[in-house]
Amino acid sequence: MSLPTEKQQQESLGAGFTPLREGANYWKQANSGRGAFIVDGESYFRAFREAVIQAEKYICLLAWDFKGEIELLRDESPKDEYPTKLVDLIYALLEQKPELEIYILLWDYSMVYLTEREWLPFTRFRQDPHPRLHLVTDSEINVGASHHQKVVMVDGGFAFCGGLDLSTWRWDTQAHQPEDPLRVTPDGEQYQPYHDIHTAVTGPAAHALDELCRQRWQRATKEEAPWPNPSSENTVWPESIQPNFENANAVFALTYSEYKEYPAVTQIEELHLDMIAAAERYIYIENQYLSSHTITDALIERLGEEEGPEIIIILTQDTGGWLEEGTLGLLRCRLLEKLVEADTHSRFGAYFPHVSDEAGNESQVYVHAKTMICDDRAVMVGSANLSNRSMKVDSEVMMTLGLDEAAEAAPELLRRLLGIHLGHSQDKVDQSLASTNSINQTIRDLRKGSHHQLRNLEIGCAGPVRRKLADTQLLDPDDPIDLGYWLRKATRSDDSNQSSHNWKRYAIIATSIAAVFLLGLGLKEAWGSVIDKESVETFFQSLNQSPWKLPLLFGIFFLAGMTGISINVLLVSATLVISPWAAFACGFGGSLLSAVAALYVGRMAGYPVLEKLFHDRLDRLSKKIQDRGVLSVALLRLVPIAPFVVVNLVAGISKMKLRTFVAGSCLGMLPGMLGVVFVTHQAKSAYSDPSWQTWLYLGLGIAALLGLSFGVKKFIK
Repeated sequence: MSLPTEKQQQESLGAGFTPLREGANYWKQANSGRGAFIVDGESYFRAFREAVIQAEKYICLLAWDFKGEIELLRDESPKDEYPTKLVDLIYALLEQKPELEIYILLWDYSMVYLTEREWLPFTRFRQDPHPRLHLVTDSEINVGASHHQKVVMVDGGFAFCGGLDLSTWRWDTQAHQPEDPLRVTPDGEQYQPYHDIHTAVTGPAAHALDELCRQRWQRATKEEAPWPNPSSENTVWPESIQPNFENANAVFALTYSEYKEYPAVTQIEELHLDMIAAAERYIYIENQYLSSHTITDALIERLGEEEGPEIIIILTQDTGGWLEEGTLGLLRCRLLEKLVEADTHSRFGAYFPHVSDEAGNESQVYVHAKTMICDDRAVMVGSANLSNRSMKVDSEVMMTLGLDEAAEAAPELLRRLLGIHLGHSQDKVDQSLASTNSINQTIRDLRKGSHHQLRNLEIGCAGPVRRKLADTQLLDPDDPIDLGYWLRKATRSDDSNQSSHNWKRYAIIATSIAAVFLLGLGLKEAWGSVIDKESVETFFQSLNQSPWKLPLLFGIFFLAGMTGISINVLLVSATLVISPWAAFACGFGGSLLSAVAALYVGRMAGYPVLEKLFHDRLDRLSKKIQDRGVLSVALLRLVPIAPFVVVNLVAGISKMKLRTFVAGSCLGMLPGMLGVVFVTHQAKSAYSDPSWQTWLYLGLGIAALLGLSFGVKKFIK
């Protein structure tokens, strides 16, 4: 690897770095006007405050997280009369600017983050709402996915975009001191040094981000964005920020998972792959995570080339709590192992920032940045991590410069970042790069004796089981954890091959049933060699003789019906353990009672929650229930197109009469549950007392169930 000479840089100007394919690896291209890279929270918080104070018409924010109590300025007095606390600043702007409207679109976050978030952001405004503050929580995304875009739009002509949230744990200086009394949460809790990168743009590039805000607003509210169209004039620019580039071609790429009528968008992943494939001299990456197998495989391929690029990855050593360490942290360790194994030409380096001071305090620096720089000419900054989620599941936005002609801001940002991490001036970094022709060697040289270092990441995935788990995508899936999404994916097929698809599905179901049945027989026999067979039989007998067995079994079926646990699985187990008639009576009664209870829950809970989970099937299901009454409920009980509890909840939303619902449920549940009990009992008999009669009855029972299922599905369609 060798860094480009000045002549090589000049020759690369005007040359395309990688082919741009609209809709495939990018969303929009637009001239940037003025632009800047903002490094770390202190600079961004100050610049944000300066920008919004200049707003006259509107401010729009897309946020993953938002904390109203954060201080935007610390240890410095403002030069104006506006407050420094975020929530107070917004309130003051609305009071002093009578034409200003503020729109905040905040991700309706997962319950996982409840302990880290304000339960009701801007409680002051919710209790005494300001007519010109419009706060919307955006839930229009799959369950398990997040709206991760971080954009601030001011008057249509100026925008921030990148990795920084206006939130807790984001503020830090570029010095990243191990012990900084100003680096505290609103509650006074100190946190570790924190590194991130953001951007500011004007002109058409800002207009493109304004369009993104409009699309998100329409998606969340089902209404057109109410703010005015951006004009060509712009006077907004933060005075503390020096422009790093002008009139550059900014390329924006997005990620969205498929949701309702919105198609899946994977432009960010495609652009990463294209840039990695195009790099000739080096690929420099700073990111919060590394868990994408696809991105890692592309890097591995480049490392295998004899004259391939040098690859440098800056991550965090300790990724966080036990959850992150056990999931994304484990994935990162395994993928780094693979990169080291592929580094046969000694061009790979993985590091984490570490700081210390004269007093002996030391700390890692938490890397939250999402950036990639290639060949001193192309630079990408935005919100997307190198994870499967960011590539395929969450909503993300990345901005890239230098894809059509080399961006002069790319080498300047590289040297700036290395200077921060290594505690040296950009000139010192530049001199070292010129003499070593290697970023990895420059890191090794300049970190010696410095209080700011890029230390080698500890690489290793202990144990074959952990390594095998990390080789899967279970810890970072590239599909949303959304029942509605999986229902769509499982049932989608083209009309041309619908029949073929159905028969394949039935063949898979039949094979699965046979496999489960054989597995159950094997486990039954295996018990004798692992656990004392007599003790197991004694346990079954004591359960069967218990005076509470029927009420307990009834309650189990009731809870199963309310929580979505498979009633048929419980019915099979109860038939084997107790008796066919007891299993049927408890199963039928408990399930029917849970159906009625869920009906009333649906009437009280209303439409929104179910619409979130089953949006593509809810209207169709509700229409079937209303149109066909008893018959519809009976058919859905026999072969449901949605889970048992969902049918019950939707019936409640539909305001169906109780007698209609109960009659239809009884009519539909009766033959199906009787069939399951009969087949289970006959399977048990065929195994314990095999004869041609028992096997014949078993075959007839299975055939009847399959025939009933096939006939009802054809009728429903």
